[in-house]
Amino acid sequence: MDQELSRMGTAEADGESAGRALPLTQLPTGAQARIVRVVPDHDGHWRKLSALGIVPGARLYLQQRFPTYAVRVGLSTIAVDAQLASLIYVEPIDT
Repeated sequence: MDQELSRMGTAEADGESAGRALPLTQLPTGAQARIVRVVPDHDGHWRKLSALGIVPGARLYLQQRFPTYAVRVGLSTIAVDAQLASLIYVEPIDT
């Protein structure tokens, strides 16, 4: 299991986008981004995020940062706290 956790999320950030990747917590409100990595943790939060569509390659729109992070992924709006938002690495999309 630990080997699986250590592999999850690392391959997605190995490409050329890894240089521009930043945690969701640093993305400005109203910005669009592509998810490049979801950092695994031992609490299994990455599984819950994955079930909600927060997976590498998905596009998101950051609607708000306070009191909780609200992101739109596809047709869903998902609220995550700062701890979970810090596990999500994104590459901003220039519009």
